[in-house]
Amino acid sequence: MKIICKAPAKVIISGEHSVVYGHPALVAAVNVYSKVSVEAVDEIGTHEIYSDKYGAAKMIGGAFSGPGSLKPFAKIITAFRDSEGFKGRLKVRISSEIPPASGMGSSASLSVALANALLKLVYEKPPDEKVFNLAMEGERVAHVNPSGVDVAAALWGGLILFVRDSGVERLEAGQGVFLLADSGMERNTKDMISKVASLKEKEPELFNIIMASVSDVTTRISRLLQTDIAEAGRLMTLNHLLLSLMGVSNSRLDSLVWASISAGAYGAKLTGGGGGGCVLTLVDEASLNPVEEALRNLNAPTMVLRTVEKGVSTEELD
Repeated sequence: MKIICKAPAKVIISGEHSVVYGHPALVAAVNVYSKVSVEAVDEIGTHEIYSDKYGAAKMIGGAFSGPGSLKPFAKIITAFRDSEGFKGRLKVRISSEIPPASGMGSSASLSVALANALLKLVYEKPPDEKVFNLAMEGERVAHVNPSGVDVAAALWGGLILFVRDSGVERLEAGQGVFLLADSGMERNTKDMISKVASLKEKEPELFNIIMASVSDVTTRISRLLQTDIAEAGRLMTLNHLLLSLMGVSNSRLDSLVWASISAGAYGAKLTGGGGGGCVLTLVDEASLNPVEEALRNLNAPTMVLRTVEKGVSTEELD
């Protein structure tokens, strides 16, 4: 039996890092995808994982052999077999359009697509809770303390307001176009999460003020995207300044933010873990080209993103 599933990438419009500590995050699933195929063979033996970017890995019993970047997916396979009692051998192929280390939730998108494909071997329509929990098994390997927001976006799609351990509020997509600019700097989410945790330990009062401010900004943006795009953009920029206070921005990201605004964007901010990766800019159709040109003049490749309402889906079932 062979199953192919795909899941969208995401961008965090506001609330990264603070979401780990129970504050809301506003996130949009966007029109860039990862894809996973799972083939089940009715025999016991070696499980195989193939990736177009990371190479190949094998699993024999509980032993893993392959690149560390594939360990999250091996964990998902192990958790699936343990929870569902699946005995067959699995061949998994993963591919992705999502740039790695970009803040677009590449690992979560792949984890959700894989979890959904595996559970399709057992359920005609896998329960959302099972897909979410299984995907989180992989995310806990990929990241220190994942909030679940990336998994939620890949699973459900659309524009969502997410609060850890409290649930998801689905929202209307709103106005405007998102433009993503790649800084060209790799970043490590684990390092950035650790940096914010260090701020909490060393400066608890400052940390609490920043988190409360981000929470307020995030909630306001979630309502304004449908009614006042200019104010929503201004608050996105404020969110970037708050992320800078957390210590997760740098001069390269800052330069892309201010270049976007100078060229006519409503607002801009780093998106994802920070320290590198991408800047997210909110524009309208009239300012799209000038902002793109300004960013390319700074050697930052751009990508136009639009919210997609559908999350993970099954493309093929043999």
